[in-house]
Amino acid sequence: MGREASFELDCSDFSGSVTDFIKLLSSLGWSYYDDDNHAEYLPVGDRDSFDWQLGEITESGLYAIFDRKLRREETVGLVLYYRDTGHGITLLAADTSEILLIPNINRKTLDGDEDSVTDVNWYSEKIFQKLLWYDCGMVGFKFEEQSDSETEDEEESGIAELYEEPEKSEEKEEAEENEISD
Repeated sequence: MGREASFELDCSDFSGSVTDFIKLLSSLGWSYYDDDNHAEYLPVGDRDSFDWQLGEITESGLYAIFDRKLRREETVGLVLYYRDTGHGITLLAADTSEILLIPNINRKTLDGDEDSVTDVNWYSEKIFQKLLWYDCGMVGFKFEEQSDSETEDEEESGIAELYEEPEKSEEKEEAEENEISD
């Protein structure tokens, strides 16, 4: 069992530049670098093959990659970590009207169990409330979460069993048929 979650944002009123949005996240406590000072990003020319690169790169080097990708109308991808927590997100965006944030790096949950529900309040405090405070121009955001499909199938079959129509006795069926014919 596992869960996947995502946030979709529209920050087009803030800026048309994904790079500006990423810089804002950085100023809010989100870092481009892991504990080993490596950044994980999508390179120029990956054409949505999601060939993630991990390595040492300067901040200005990352911005240059983002700008080149955006000029080529490619999706910018970057992993970000919230300071001193071990929790991270994957950012995917081709423009600021549709930014996808995926809390997939040590996802913060309500009870600390990876199979538990995402702690939306934690992400709200660390991202959305701060974006509003900095007048980001966030038009809106949407949160989605789902469990593995195998689990969903098991849950759905369990629900179906709860709502199965009980078998009718022959006497009830005859009474219903008589009511219809009358």
